[in-house]
Amino acid sequence: MKRDVIIVGGGIIGCTTAHFLTRAGLRVALLEKGALAQGATGNSFAWANASTKTGDEIYHRLNAAGVAGYEALAAEFGAERLGIYQTGALQVVGRSDATGFRAMQDRFVTLQRFEYPCEWMDSGKLKMETPELMLPDDAQALLLPTDMVIDAPRVARCLAETARKGGADIRENCPAIALIVDDNGAVHGIETADDQIEAPKVILAAGADTGQLLADLTGFDAFASRFPMREVPGLLLTTPPLDRNPLKRLLFGSTTNELHLLPAPNGGIRIGSDEIDGVVWEDRSEAAMRRGGVALLARAAQIIPNLLDCVSLDECTLQIGVRPYPEDGQAIIGPLPGSDGLIIVATHSGITLSPIIAAQMADLIRGNVVPDLAAFSLTRFPGF
Repeated sequence: MKRDVIIVGGGIIGCTTAHFLTRAGLRVALLEKGALAQGATGNSFAWANASTKTGDEIYHRLNAAGVAGYEALAAEFGAERLGIYQTGALQVVGRSDATGFRAMQDRFVTLQRFEYPCEWMDSGKLKMETPELMLPDDAQALLLPTDMVIDAPRVARCLAETARKGGADIRENCPAIALIVDDNGAVHGIETADDQIEAPKVILAAGADTGQLLADLTGFDAFASRFPMREVPGLLLTTPPLDRNPLKRLLFGSTTNELHLLPAPNGGIRIGSDEIDGVVWEDRSEAAMRRGGVALLARAAQIIPNLLDCVSLDECTLQIGVRPYPEDGQAIIGPLPGSDGLIIVATHSGITLSPIIAAQMADLIRGNVVPDLAAFSLTRFPGF
């Protein structure tokens, strides 16, 4: 079988890229070792935003382009059909938290300079916006109206289906076994257990498995240990549907006792905390997850009245998502140095970035110059 490009990895980046490439008229094969939209895609907080990426303007603008990409997809296919929830977000911080409040003020100034939509809300406005929540009296907030909640598995499966209808070969339970290359290092395809697929371009969108997959496909074991990325586990709790969900927007900030919450696609609330993630860093047993779940519910109950009267831990879903985290905190997007035809995509912002990365891949595969990719090349890391 001959294709123009093979995508290895059936998460949200791989599926979105398959859609964009197929729509551009390219012959595409997508290989997923298990089921589509599992792994990080199926275990993500699923917050699409550029509001928290203010440390580097280039990276911020890449994420803002990802958010705009979801707006375009929602306009094309319908937000409800894809599972795109344009809820907006609130960063909430009390004035008594001097460090956090100053950081929020600095973020507001930076976002204004970057022309990213945001609005300052004083305590009075915030109370009117969140009448059903228990927030500190001195709390103020940033309203981030374009931030959105993504039902990532639904988006991935919907776009994979549009690609399939456009002629893409979408294969589940089909791991890539070996990269087919010639003596000059030029890519010629992928070997699977069933056949060989010929293609001059291969995109690896395998998330946290990228280093090991590179080692397996190339036979160069050092990739597994040298690839500049680490795995960051995150614990998420999702409540069952609530009869009256008091959470209308995504909420984060220091007054939430280091907590982030969003209205989940199932009608409940999804809860996470960078602090509580530490519970599952070394121990990912069911007991550790339950300890983390108890802590998440307790923190959320400080904000959401009567939460513990409405749900119990046993009614909730606990998940651990392993996020691929490049060593410098930004994305890896572009050709593997020294190869001819092998492209790597690895980022912890995959939910936000999938539409813009997919658009960039369509340009790159068609031979167009993508100047924004230079900042995200592997060449920025020693040894590459």
